[in-house]
Amino acid sequence: EMIGSGVDLLFANEDEAKGVVGAADLDSAIDYLKTLSQEFVITRGSRGALVWDGRTLIGIDPVKVEAVDTVGAGDMFAGAFLYGRGRGWDHRRAGALASAASAKLVTSLGPRMSAAETQAVLHGFP
Repeated sequence: EMIGSGVDLLFANEDEAKGVVGAADLDSAIDYLKTLSQEFVITRGSRGALVWDGRTLIGIDPVKVEAVDTVGAGDMFAGAFLYGRGRGWDHRRAGALASAASAKLVTSLGPRMSAAETQAVLHGFP
């Protein structure tokens, strides 16, 4: 009901994307989400993410790491993506930052990175 009026930007993992629209598969969910949201991001864990920019579905490559704790990874992805978009970056660049930030987060216990770790990730995206 809430989504019925449309949304500007939706973040979801694969299961959430399918569940929110009642789709059995991801392709069907994507097709339906295109009619509901101007833009959306679907995170796919170790398989990266998909970003709909309103015209094109963009695949975001994962950063390969050994995951220790995935708590907070989706929130980190969303926050880093919004950080990039808020600075005028295109969807692909913002998605790449989000992928790098969430990959760094899952390499240690806990849902937060230190300021130094955050700066190290950002250093790769001048």
